[in-house]
Amino acid sequence: MSENAEFEMPVPHPALKRLDFLVGSWDLKGSTVEGPMGPATEITGWETYEWMEGGFFLVHRWTSTFEVAGAQVVDSGYEFYDYDPATERYRTHFFNSLGPYDETGSKYHGGFDGDALVVTGPARIIRTPGADGSVTVDSEVPVGDDRWAPMMTYTLTRTSGES
Repeated sequence: MSENAEFEMPVPHPALKRLDFLVGSWDLKGSTVEGPMGPATEITGWETYEWMEGGFFLVHRWTSTFEVAGAQVVDSGYEFYDYDPATERYRTHFFNSLGPYDETGSKYHGGFDGDALVVTGPARIIRTPGADGSVTVDSEVPVGDDRWAPMMTYTLTRTSGES
């Protein structure tokens, strides 16, 4: 670096601001779908989203509870969202209580379809903001070439944070 070079603080990509609809604390309520995991059951819990200092990463934290084949499952974890300008896609990496980090199975990528954020990895997750300030989350699993089947759906109702 030359003596005359000045340090410039990096700035987050403007596309990250599209994720602001998620920022805050949320109650989670919905259900799993009858299928390979067994009969439909209630899913409850909470989620939070907040910007990491600097604004380059949105940090998602959650805990949810539901049943699979009669056994109660607690799914807790962290997920980090960022944006890759080279591919023009949002990316996530998640870490949860249901298993070790997997280089392939713990990553998602995607973008917006209208107002809905759609990310795909081992499943497809669609987060759709509602007119009332809620967010509907639909999780789908692959069932063939570019075909998806519902796994669970739930609604996030804001308890605090931005609106």
